[in-house]
Amino acid sequence: MNRSHLRTLIPAFALIAMASLGSAAARADDAPPPSSAPGTDTPKGHHHDAAWRACKKQADDQNIAAGDARHEFMKSCLKSAKDAPPAAS
Repeated sequence: MNRSHLRTLIPAFALIAMASLGSAAARADDAPPPSSAPGTDTPKGHHHDAAWRACKKQADDQNIAAGDARHEFMKSCLKSAKDAPPAAS
Protein backbone atom coordinates (compact mmCIF):
# COMPACT_ATOMS: atom_id res chain seq x y z
CA MET A 1 0.00 0.00 0.00
CA ASN A 2 1.13 3.45 -0.59
CA ARG A 3 0.91 6.43 1.74
CA SER A 4 -2.29 7.87 0.29
CA HIS A 5 -4.18 4.67 1.04
CA LEU A 6 -2.91 4.65 4.63
CA ARG A 7 -3.98 8.26 5.11
CA THR A 8 -7.47 7.26 4.05
CA LEU A 9 -7.71 4.00 5.99
CA ILE A 10 -6.40 5.21 9.37
CA PRO A 11 -9.21 7.75 9.93
CA ALA A 12 -11.74 5.18 8.75
CA PHE A 13 -10.49 2.64 11.30
CA ALA A 14 -10.54 5.32 13.98
CA LEU A 15 -14.18 6.11 13.17
CA ILE A 16 -15.11 2.43 13.29
CA ALA A 17 -13.38 2.00 16.66
CA MET A 18 -15.10 5.06 18.13
CA ALA A 19 -18.49 3.94 16.83
CA SER A 20 -18.12 0.50 18.38
CA LEU A 21 -17.07 1.99 21.73
CA GLY A 22 -20.02 4.35 21.63
CA SER A 23 -22.50 1.57 21.00
CA ALA A 24 -20.98 -0.46 23.86
CA ALA A 25 -21.48 2.49 26.19
CA ALA A 26 -25.09 2.87 25.05
CA ARG A 27 -25.74 -0.80 25.77
CA ALA A 28 -24.26 -0.37 29.27
CA ASP A 29 -26.72 2.45 29.99
CA ASP A 30 -29.69 0.17 29.26
CA ALA A 31 -28.83 -2.22 32.10
CA PRO A 32 -31.82 -3.70 33.96
CA PRO A 33 -32.46 -2.56 37.54
CA PRO A 34 -30.83 -4.60 40.32
CA SER A 35 -32.76 -7.54 41.73
CA SER A 36 -33.30 -5.68 44.99
CA ALA A 37 -35.49 -3.09 43.29
CA PRO A 38 -38.90 -2.43 44.88
CA GLY A 39 -41.73 -4.61 43.72
CA THR A 40 -40.12 -7.99 44.24
CA ASP A 41 -42.43 -10.83 45.20
CA THR A 42 -40.58 -11.82 48.37
CA PRO A 43 -40.53 -8.99 50.91
CA LYS A 44 -37.60 -9.03 53.32
CA GLY A 45 -37.03 -7.26 56.59
CA HIS A 46 -38.92 -6.78 59.82
CA HIS A 47 -41.16 -4.02 58.52
CA HIS A 48 -43.09 -6.58 56.43
CA ASP A 49 -43.88 -8.76 59.47
CA ALA A 50 -47.27 -7.93 61.00
CA ALA A 51 -46.26 -9.20 64.46
CA TRP A 52 -43.09 -7.10 64.43
CA ARG A 53 -45.04 -4.00 63.38
CA ALA A 54 -47.58 -4.58 66.17
CA CYS A 55 -44.86 -5.06 68.80
CA LYS A 56 -42.99 -1.98 67.55
CA LYS A 57 -46.19 0.07 67.80
CA GLN A 58 -46.70 -1.12 71.39
CA ALA A 59 -43.10 -0.23 72.26
CA ASP A 60 -43.52 3.21 70.66
CA ASP A 61 -46.85 3.79 72.44
CA GLN A 62 -45.23 2.90 75.78
CA ASN A 63 -42.25 5.17 74.97
CA ILE A 64 -39.72 2.40 75.59
CA ALA A 65 -36.33 3.89 74.72
CA ALA A 66 -33.87 2.11 72.45
CA GLY A 67 -31.55 -0.19 74.31
CA ASP A 68 -31.76 -3.31 76.42
CA ALA A 69 -35.28 -2.64 77.74
CA ARG A 70 -36.73 -2.19 74.26
CA HIS A 71 -34.82 -5.22 72.96
CA GLU A 72 -36.20 -7.41 75.76
CA PHE A 73 -39.72 -6.04 75.22
CA MET A 74 -39.58 -6.76 71.49
CA LYS A 75 -38.14 -10.23 72.14
CA SER A 76 -40.91 -11.20 74.58
CA CYS A 77 -43.63 -9.56 72.47
CA LEU A 78 -42.54 -11.40 69.32
CA LYS A 79 -42.27 -14.69 71.24
CA SER A 80 -45.81 -14.30 72.57
CA ALA A 81 -47.07 -13.36 69.10
CA LYS A 82 -45.38 -16.46 67.67
CA ASP A 83 -46.88 -18.71 70.35
CA ALA A 84 -50.39 -17.21 70.00
CA PRO A 85 -52.86 -18.99 67.72
CA PRO A 86 -53.56 -17.24 64.41
CA ALA A 87 -56.50 -14.86 64.38
CA ALA A 88 -59.71 -16.19 62.84
CA SER A 89 -60.75 -14.40 59.65
